[in-house]
Amino acid sequence: MEDIAVTAVEHARKLGAEFADIRAEKVTGTNIVVMDGKTKTVMSLVESGCGIRAFIGGGWGFAVTNNLGQVPVKKAAEAAVKMAGASSAKAKVKFRIPDRKGIRRTEAYRCRERPSEVRIEDKLAFALEQDGHMRKADPRIKSTNARYDDSEGERVVANSFGTVVRTMDTWTLGACSAWARSDGVMQRGHDAVGNVGGYELMRTEGALAMAEKASSMGLRLLDSKPPPAGNFTCVLDSKLTGLMAHEAFGHACEADAVLAGACVLEGKLGEVVADEQVSLIDDPTIKSTFGYFGYDWEGVKSSRHVLIEKGVLKGYMHNLETGARMGVPTNGAARSQAFSSPPIIRMSNTFIAPGEWKKDEIIEETKKGLLAVGTQHGYVEPAKGQFMFRCDEAYEIKDGEVGQMYRDASLSGVILEVLKNVKCVADDLRLGDPGYCGKGGQLARTTDGGPHMCIKNIVVAGLA
Repeated sequence: MEDIAVTAVEHARKLGAEFADIRAEKVTGTNIVVMDGKTKTVMSLVESGCGIRAFIGGGWGFAVTNNLGQVPVKKAAEAAVKMAGASSAKAKVKFRIPDRKGIRRTEAYRCRERPSEVRIEDKLAFALEQDGHMRKADPRIKSTNARYDDSEGERVVANSFGTVVRTMDTWTLGACSAWARSDGVMQRGHDAVGNVGGYELMRTEGALAMAEKASSMGLRLLDSKPPPAGNFTCVLDSKLTGLMAHEAFGHACEADAVLAGACVLEGKLGEVVADEQVSLIDDPTIKSTFGYFGYDWEGVKSSRHVLIEKGVLKGYMHNLETGARMGVPTNGAARSQAFSSPPIIRMSNTFIAPGEWKKDEIIEETKKGLLAVGTQHGYVEPAKGQFMFRCDEAYEIKDGEVGQMYRDASLSGVILEVLKNVKCVADDLRLGDPGYCGKGGQLARTTDGGPHMCIKNIVVAGLA
């Protein structure tokens, strides 16, 4: 694919593109879903093609073809240049893509057992077994869902800087959800494992224990009650800290949102936006994580992004366009779901850095509050900085002791206020569950996490 990619970029340049790039891919993958003991989905993906971008005077053109032959790819390049020219004529913001030094690299993600070499029957048997374990755990388990995903592919990124990056990209993910019901109360338990790498992940203790963790969580929640409503000091576990890092603040640190005027952090570089104990990092270079990548989908080497340092907003995540428009280098944060979509700014492994407290010390120092554990879902309005998170479990903290359990607790607030209300940050950093982040109609592999963190004056609500 390298020769075809380079030829297409050269062709686009000859036709007048100031900058051009291409993402050519060949991908195989599997998606299996088992619900309530029945196989709902067994899908195999085999896909190849490329997406070509051309840039002229502030305007982009993007064209896609599923045929990696030289002639179709050249035609796609021609279409991209024509669209870029038309877009340039109407572009309100004029800028140029600064030259960069081209690089040539090949990277293969670590993989001991290629998913494409594992029989589909074995993958299905794994999902069926996990679903069966959940259904047999207790008669109160009324519904179950076991999922298995994998992807194995080759991606070539080439551009008019002379960059050619070839990546052998392999990842796997497994997830289990169990719904328990008793006396009119329904509760869900969930667990997931995911990483770059091969099917060996499904043979680990963590993967084999998903069903037990999901069902036991759902069952113990049945014995709890909704939390009291009001403003509380809350101790967040690593998963909730991670959700806040990703949803409430990470999206606001994406430079495309800043340029679109849809971000509460616009114009705040260098300002204090959080307590001095808070440092926020997005780091795609951390290996053995679901959010890892060595080079982004624009061919830029990935790097650690320090977004907040000791409470001060230090920077944003950039791609080639936002870096050019804001006068800074790109920092390798561009990805796309597939070759058929243009690369946009995405998070990777996003987390709050560890502090100096011990978790037990934080609990002991809390006279009255809640320990919030796990995540179900969240909602954020980046332009306003408002958030609402639903946690899996919550526990009363009274006089430094963890007490009764609560269910259906939700936490809400305004992020710029909440992060300035941080009382203490523990030293027990942990990256949480793998997941897919949605943005612009595209999904991307991500992980988030952090240490336990204590925040005062969070609004807590629950369902009766």
